[in-house]
This record gives sequence, structure tokens and C-alpha cells, in this order.
Amino acid sequence: MENFLVSIRCITPVLLTMCLGIWLRAQKLVPEEVYGNLSTLCFHGLLPFQLFYNIYSAQVEGVFSWQLLLFLEGGILLWFGVNYALFSAVEPDHRRRGAYIQNSFRSNIAVVGVSLAQTMMGAAGVASISIATAVLVPTFNVLAVITLESCRGGRARPEETVRMILKNPLIRASVLGIVCLLLGFRLPGPVDQAVKNIGNAGSVMTLVTLGASLRLEGARENLGRIVFCNFYRLLLSPLILVTGACLLGFRGDHLGVILICVATPTATTSYPMALACDSDHELTAQVVVTSSLGFCLSMLIWIFALKQLGLM
Repeated sequence: MENFLVSIRCITPVLLTMCLGIWLRAQKLVPEEVYGNLSTLCFHGLLPFQLFYNIYSAQVEGVFSWQLLLFLEGGILLWFGVNYALFSAVEPDHRRRGAYIQNSFRSNIAVVGVSLAQTMMGAAGVASISIATAVLVPTFNVLAVITLESCRGGRARPEETVRMILKNPLIRASVLGIVCLLLGFRLPGPVDQAVKNIGNAGSVMTLVTLGASLRLEGARENLGRIVFCNFYRLLLSPLILVTGACLLGFRGDHLGVILICVATPTATTSYPMALACDSDHELTAQVVVTSSLGFCLSMLIWIFALKQLGLM
């Protein structure tokens, strides 16, 4: 019972904050387009402060684990390769194939990862997930470009991929945080507090706007595919990668970081990329929405199971 209550405490703040966004949209307090603008604000103006501060304020000895980062990077690349080969063999529709492959490996750690880590782990765990975000987000972007371009018969342009990564505000903020952490640079007290406050606002506002953006229009005709993608994203992918992590000896906060990286919903940025690359953007949008709702239950199950087994 204690482990179940711990699991509930971990996931409830994320769920309730998303529900606030759903309620605000239902009340029609602001025009619909405001939520899209708020999402852009969070990505470019608030989340970077959060990632920077989580890394910058951490204790060096409790943050860096090359074994953890190598596992995450290697595991994601291997899992991507398996799924690219699998769906290339079994799915003849190129547009739908791209949607399936993106869903299989691309999790939403940049949006819900840090917020979830704040309730699951201490400061070192939060800093670790922030650094993992800095490592995995570029990887996700590169693999998504390769997937979507190849699935429409094109070829990924390295210069465009590099430019997209360098322009990503989350990557810039994370790199700056790592530099400040390693050099021991400290901000003046008032500036430090301001950065922390803005980062906290980013954590809350991002989840509120995610909740407000959830829509299920036109999902009926894709119901079977949506169920399959949610099973793949929230249950099968974490099962395989977390099992591999356990066999390699990862425990505690490190296993928690791995769980968050591989068991969070499909990345919201998958949709605009699918739209731009003529992938199945309708299915991608529906999977982003349903996995964002379903992960609250699936993550509760994962946390409870790992707690019961004494692994986390």
C-alpha cells in the first residue's frame, strides 16, 4: 500500500495540472489561439530557464553518470534501428510508417519529464533528467528527420538537421547550464531567484497548455491504430528498455531517469514535423493527445511496479 501511495503522489501533480488546462479550455475564458501562443512561449521562453536552472544549481558529484547517458543514447539508437527495420517490413504505407516509427522512440521528456522528476526524485535526479534531455532531444530530432524524410522518399540534409539542433532553445539552455555547472559560475542572488521563478512558471504553464491542447476530433476511424501506438509507446517500449536497464544494474534515481525518458508520451513536436514532411499527421496528432492522457495511468503502474520490486 505504501508503494501505491508513493506512486499516486508522483503522478497526481502532473495529472491535476493538465486537468487545469482542460478545465480552462472548457470554460472558454480565452480564445482558442491563445493556447497555441502559450505553448510557443513555454518552449522558447520558459522551459529553457527551467532546464538551465536544474542543471546549473545541481551538485556535480550527484549529476553526471556517463554510464546512464551512454545507456540512454545507445538504447534509443538501438530501439530506433529495430523499429525502423520492423515497420519498414510490415507497413507498406510510407506516411503511416513514419508515424509508427516516430511514436516508437520519441518521448516527451522536454515537456513532462522534469515536472515528473520533481515529484519522483531529489535535486540530483531532476538535474540528471535535465542533462538527459540535453542529450536526447538532439538525438530525437535527428532520428525524426531521418525517419520522415526517408518515409516520403527524400534524403535528410545534414546541414538542415544541424541548424535545427543549434536553434533549439532547450539545447542552448542545457549546454549553458552544463558550462556554468562545470566552471562553478554562480549568478547574483536576485538573478538566481528570478531564473528559478521563471523556470518554475515554465514547469506549471507547460503542463497547463498541454492539457488545454488535448483534442480527439476524428479519432474514430483510426481507433485501432491509436490503441496500438499507445500500447507501443507507453507499455512495450518501456518494458524492453527498462528491463534492459535493470539487467545492466541500474537502480534508484538512475532507473527513474531511464523510466521517464522511455515511458513518457509521444513528443508534441512530432506533429508539426509530421505535417511538414507529409507524414500521417492526423494519426500523429491523435497519438500525441491520447498518449498524453494515457501516460498518467501507465506511469502510475510503472512506478508502483518498480517500487514493489525494490528497483526504484
